[in-house]
Amino acid sequence: MILNSVEVMFGGQAGDGSLTTGDLIAGVFKRMGLEVYTYKDFPSRIRGGHTNYVIRASEHRDYGMADSVDGLIAFDLEAVEAHIDEMRPGGFVVFDNTSETIPDAVRRDDITWYEIPLAKIAKADLGLELVRNTICVGVLGALIGMDPEIIRNDVRGVYQRKGDKVVDLNMRAIEAGEQYVLEHFSDRPSGYGLVASADGDRLIMMGNDAIAYGALVAGCRFMAGYPITPATDILEWMSKQLPRFGGVVVQAEDELAAITMTLGASYAGVRSMTATSGPGQALMTEAIGLAGVLEIPVVVVECARAGPSTGMPTKTEQSNLNHLIYSGHGEIPRVILAPGTVKESFDFAVTAFNLADRWQLPVFILTEQALCQSKATLAPFDLDTVTVDRGKLIEDGELVFGEYKRFAFTDDGVSPRVIPGVPGGMHLAPGSEHNDEGVITENAANRARMMEKRMGKLEAMRDELPRPVLHGVADADIAVVGYGANTGPIAEAVDRLARAGILTRFLQLRTLWPFPDDEIRDFVRGAQHVFVVENNYTGQLERLIRAVVGPLDALHGVRKYDGRPFRPIEIIEPVRRIAAVGEPVEVL
Repeated sequence: MILNSVEVMFGGQAGDGSLTTGDLIAGVFKRMGLEVYTYKDFPSRIRGGHTNYVIRASEHRDYGMADSVDGLIAFDLEAVEAHIDEMRPGGFVVFDNTSETIPDAVRRDDITWYEIPLAKIAKADLGLELVRNTICVGVLGALIGMDPEIIRNDVRGVYQRKGDKVVDLNMRAIEAGEQYVLEHFSDRPSGYGLVASADGDRLIMMGNDAIAYGALVAGCRFMAGYPITPATDILEWMSKQLPRFGGVVVQAEDELAAITMTLGASYAGVRSMTATSGPGQALMTEAIGLAGVLEIPVVVVECARAGPSTGMPTKTEQSNLNHLIYSGHGEIPRVILAPGTVKESFDFAVTAFNLADRWQLPVFILTEQALCQSKATLAPFDLDTVTVDRGKLIEDGELVFGEYKRFAFTDDGVSPRVIPGVPGGMHLAPGSEHNDEGVITENAANRARMMEKRMGKLEAMRDELPRPVLHGVADADIAVVGYGANTGPIAEAVDRLARAGILTRFLQLRTLWPFPDDEIRDFVRGAQHVFVVENNYTGQLERLIRAVVGPLDALHGVRKYDGRPFRPIEIIEPVRRIAAVGEPVEVL
C-alpha cells in the first residue's frame, strides 16, 4: 500500500461542482497534516465543457503535479476518456455509471474500477442529484482512509451558511458514500492509505490571493482592474478586503482605463496596482510608457495565459516574457519579478511596491495560471518582517524655499518626488521628453542625459533585486534553468535524479529583468549540459540566455506549449536522454 502520497483528480463538466469538491478535499488533506498542491484545468465558459481539478497530497512539500494521477473521480465518461492515459498503473477510478458505461476499449486492466451510480443514489435516496459531489467525498474518504471527522467538520463549514437542512443533507450524502464502499468494495482495496497527523500552524492559499495579501500589507490602497482570466481573483480579493483598510477598488470599463486610473492614483501618492493577463497587458502598453517617462511608481501583475489573441484564457503558458521586456515604443526602465511559489507570490508583492517607490518605475509581477490559480500549503506569513520603503518621497514641510525640480539629475538616477499639493512642490509632468524641471524640450544633449538618467536605474538597482536561487549540487555537470510555476517540477526532478545517482544543479530565476547576466554566466560555466525549461514554443528564456553567454552547444530547450504545466517526468526524461546518463528514475 502507498501511504500518505496520492494525487486525485476530479473530472466532470464546468458548473457541476467539481471545483468546489476539489477545494473541499484539498482542505481535508491539509487538516490531516499533509502538504498539498492543487491545479485547476477548466474551460473558458461558465457551464459545460470538460473540467478537472488535481489535488496532490504527500508528506513532503510539492509545488507541482506528480508524474501521473493515482485516483480519478469521473462524473462522466468524457473525464475517463480524457485522462485514462494519465493514470498510474495500480491507480483507481471512481465512475458515475448512472447513465453511461465504460467501453472495453477505454478500460485498462492495471486500474481498479469503482463504478457507482452516484447521481441515482443522490436523487433517489437523498432527493437532490447535486449532492453526488458530496457522496464522492464519502466514497473517496472510505477508499483511501481520509479522516471521517475532519471530512464532516469541513463539509459542515462549507454549508453551514445555507442552513441546518442543507448541512444535514450533505452529512447523509457522506454517509451514503462511505456505506456504499463498505457494502460493495470491502474486498477491493484501492492500494492507497492516509494517516492523519497534526495540522500545525499552516495555511492553504492560492497564488493570486497571496499576491493580493502581499499588496495589502505593503500598503497598497488603490486598485483598478478589468476582469480577465486568470487575474480576476486578485480584483475580487481586493474588492472584499481593501475597503476594510481605507482602500478603494475600481472595476474599470477596460484595461486602458484601469492602468491610467492606477497611474493617477500613484501620481497622487497612493500605493496603487492593477492586475491583468496578456490581452489586457497589450492594451496597457502605451500607459506603461507614460509611467516610464514620468517616473511614476506602479505595480502591474500579469497572470499569464496561453495566447495569442484570446488564446486559451484558462490555460497556462510562459509566452509573455518578451512582451513584458520589450513592449512599448521607445525605451523605459522596468522590473520583472517572477515568483516560483505561493510564498514568493506574497513576498514579491511587497518587494514590487518597495522597488517601484524606490526607483520610480513600473514593476511587473509575472506569474502564470499554473501558479496564480493553484493552491499550496505554507507556513503563516511573518508580517513583522514586512517593511515599507517609499523612497525619495518628500513629505509636507520638507521642501526648502526655492524652485523644485521634479526630474533633477542625481547619482542613482532617482529624483526626489512630491505628492501634488505639497507646498513648494509645484511642477510640470509632461508625457513628452523634458528637462529636469519638466519643461518639454527636444534638445539633443538633454535627451541623451535624460535617457541615461532613467535607464541607468537598471544597473543601479541590481543589488536590491531578488537574486536567483541555486538548488541541487553547485558544481554538477548537468544544469537546469527555469522560473515561475516550473520551479516545483524542476526542483522535484533534481531531487529524484539525485536519488538515482545523477547530480544536477538548478538555477531558479526570480528577477527576469533587468536580466541577471552575471549569475547566468557563472551558472553555465563548466556545465556539460544546460537545460532551459519553459512553457512556450520559441524558447524565449533560452534566447535571452544565449544573448548573454553567446553560442553554446550544450544549451538544450525543454519546452511545453499545450496549455498544461510540466510534470516532473517531462523534465527527467529529456535530461536522461540528452545527457545519456542514469537508470530509470523512480516514478513518484
